[in-house]
Amino acid sequence: MEAVVSTQSTGEAELKGHNNWVRDVAWAPDTGFTTSTIASCCQDGKVFIWQCKDLDKANWDIKRTMHTFDDVVWHLSWSVMGDILAVSGGDNKITLWKESHKGAWICISKQDTTKAN
Repeated sequence: MEAVVSTQSTGEAELKGHNNWVRDVAWAPDTGFTTSTIASCCQDGKVFIWQCKDLDKANWDIKRTMHTFDDVVWHLSWSVMGDILAVSGGDNKITLWKESHKGAWICISKQDTTKAN
């Protein structure tokens, strides 16, 4: 399976890497860096982080598999600063992830929506 993203300069780019239905793709906000970043999630529970240094060439690379969840991942959303990624899925949990200075993604918060407050 592949995600198809649209860019202003090239129109579309295929991102190949997922092995099942891609459920969501989220662009990280432009924070002034020269690299563009997106996240994609899949029916197989994987979340990929993609980066592109030159949008004119639309040469997207998988930076890493951020995490593999036990259930389908339905939705992704970046924070306004683009440094935290919210992930929700079929397990009814919402998790917040932040990249460490070494490049690993760390879960910084979990919310289980099946439990009453």
